[in-house]
Amino acid sequence: MGSSYTHRHQYFQEANSHRLSKQKMNTRIIQHCFGKPASGGPIVALERLLAHSSVPYGVIRQTEPAGGLNVALIRRFVRELRQQQPQLVHVRGLGNEGFHAALAARLAGVPKILVSVHGTQRDLRHPGNPLRHWVVKSILEPLTLVMATHVATVCEFAAQRSFIRPFIGKLVGVVPNGVELPNLSRPEEPDFRARWGIPADLPLAVCVSRITEEKGYLTLASALRILDAECRLALLVVGGGDESKHIRNQFSGLANIVVRFVGHQHDVGSFLAASDLFLFPSLHENLSNALIEAMAHGLPAIATDVGGNTEVVARGGGILVPPGNAIELATAIARLLREPDFCMELAQQARENIRAHYSVERMVSDWQGLYERILKDDHGRA
Repeated sequence: MGSSYTHRHQYFQEANSHRLSKQKMNTRIIQHCFGKPASGGPIVALERLLAHSSVPYGVIRQTEPAGGLNVALIRRFVRELRQQQPQLVHVRGLGNEGFHAALAARLAGVPKILVSVHGTQRDLRHPGNPLRHWVVKSILEPLTLVMATHVATVCEFAAQRSFIRPFIGKLVGVVPNGVELPNLSRPEEPDFRARWGIPADLPLAVCVSRITEEKGYLTLASALRILDAECRLALLVVGGGDESKHIRNQFSGLANIVVRFVGHQHDVGSFLAASDLFLFPSLHENLSNALIEAMAHGLPAIATDVGGNTEVVARGGGILVPPGNAIELATAIARLLREPDFCMELAQQARENIRAHYSVERMVSDWQGLYERILKDDHGRA
């Protein structure tokens, strides 16, 4: 299936010419989302779709985890779906929450159920609850795909994974996440560095992600210890997480590198605008909003060669390094610090890459074109 997915799937060939009618589509498509606003990749992608689309989609929101088998949640979803009688429900994500939404859509008699794959439990290297991890990975995720009539992914990597292959007949497209291109003429806040204790003469790197071992922070700490004797650098870490205290301790004792953990921030753009490069050492990834947002700000990226990272950075704007390899990560950081012209070249490539391939306008067009083609598809339930 590789060559057929090198570019957008054939479902998108006529996407730009198929603009959906507000009146026709008003109650035909329901979006399911799990999580609080801006709490993760799938919900951020949905928020952008709702903000930029001309189509008034219906939305079923789930802000809290389902827990175990949540009969009350399923009943609520079924009731809402039967009231709205959509032709298509878009379930964003696998796992327990995706399972509950797909099951409710089945029970409500929705004819088309699109499940988009944004990640999978099987990638977790440090699952908190091994039994729950096994149940979700081995039972709930496959059942969610079984209940889907159509499947989409947000990167080519996911479309070609082994757990998708049994459902290849349902796979209808790859729709990458999209971001708005920020106005780079916005000046940096004059007191930004002083507020966070960053010396004015240090190059500034930034990480934006949950603070967990899965995001590669232990590798990053090791890389900075390698660099500490020869490089002066400041690093801002934007994000929170249950492992924050343990991971913060790994960055102590640095002599020439300043590290600041700033917690969760609503205005991530101000941190990106003030920075010189973006570090993304994640051990696994699907398609990261944080990565494409940073590159949209014109930041050269150093990212691990995993999942959707590979597709994004291969188009220009960054350096790929092996996951978990502190020496390679340190080498890449040192190169960007030593070679400002190369760093500037990558910065320009990064922004053009996002403009061409990962704009929010392209994402909205692709989803709308895909929805229309699914609704015209005569094949009902699998």
